[in-house]
Amino acid sequence: MEEKRTPIFKYAVLVFGIAVLMLGSGYAGMRIAMQELMNNGPAEAAPGERVIMVMTEAQPSQTAPAHVPGPFGGTFTLADLFENANPAVVAISTQITGRNVFGQTVTRPTAGSGFFVSPNGYIVTNDHVIENATHINVLKYDGTIHTATLIGRDPDSDIAVIKIDANNHTYLTFGDSGTLRVGDTVAAIGNPLGELANSMSAGIISALNRDVTIDGTTRTKIQTDAAVNRGNSGGPLLNLRGEVIGVINAKSVGDNVEGLGFAITANQARAVTENLITYGFVRGRAILGISVNELTDTAGRRMVRIAAVGSDSAAARAGIRVGDIITHIDGTAISTFAQLRTRLDNASPGDAMELRLNRNGQEVTVTAVLDENRPAGV
Repeated sequence: MEEKRTPIFKYAVLVFGIAVLMLGSGYAGMRIAMQELMNNGPAEAAPGERVIMVMTEAQPSQTAPAHVPGPFGGTFTLADLFENANPAVVAISTQITGRNVFGQTVTRPTAGSGFFVSPNGYIVTNDHVIENATHINVLKYDGTIHTATLIGRDPDSDIAVIKIDANNHTYLTFGDSGTLRVGDTVAAIGNPLGELANSMSAGIISALNRDVTIDGTTRTKIQTDAAVNRGNSGGPLLNLRGEVIGVINAKSVGDNVEGLGFAITANQARAVTENLITYGFVRGRAILGISVNELTDTAGRRMVRIAAVGSDSAAARAGIRVGDIITHIDGTAISTFAQLRTRLDNASPGDAMELRLNRNGQEVTVTAVLDENRPAGV
């Protein structure tokens, strides 16, 4: 990872909090969401139970505290944590395009949360918050609204980076999520319900390395009981030193569900953020160039079926076909997308991967030389 573009993470500025998306201050929190959401009501950035953040109004905040060099070497009370971290948290309002039930193209407002990671305007949020956005507005805690540009997005990790053209922002730094323990106190600051910008909630780390399936994709997350609601997505999960140890991106919902929020680990988010700021995409990730479906047969057995093969991809060159079922990778049996994803995450571009396939009842073995993920034209 190149260091020249990451002064962002060198100085810990303004501690981010200990809970998951706390409901707190933010002078015009509601105003940002309301300018585009008031008439239509808050909407999620993407379908599903993924909790797309929404913004809301809170009490006026004090003047942003001066940047404090880090690491902090101590801990904050929750009140001090909020006072220091809140100026770095923003509410995000977008217009996204999609299709209605009649197949017509429509535009609708949506909202989420984010936080500054540099004094010169770089903001981290969730990819699903800005996915398909035609324009992006950012509401700061002081009530000012700024137009943001997209720097880069990574659907695999659900991390995106946007930027506004202003300087001297209070910003947060990433901590080491690998040091977390179940029971650690955490806090979240965000924009729950799209109407309560700069709100804070607090709780504990409920579980580590929790496998969570969102929109058919399984990822490993931090679990917390800090209150997380629709509109919190993209906001920081903070430890008591004011470091970002997770990025909120999901919650569980239902009549009998309480206290189940999930966050992307800071260690993953940091690496993705650095790549997006430096290159606009995540370098070094190995890909096969396929889309898959996870199916269950009549006997209850799960399987990974090839749904599409990219042209001139590693899979195409290896002879993989639509309809093939992947049964083994490098001799290890797989039956879920999560297992396939793990194998790819642990591989590097240029590696040779042996795949055993079931093709119309016949066993076929192929070897694919993995590609590096790159946007078209790069």
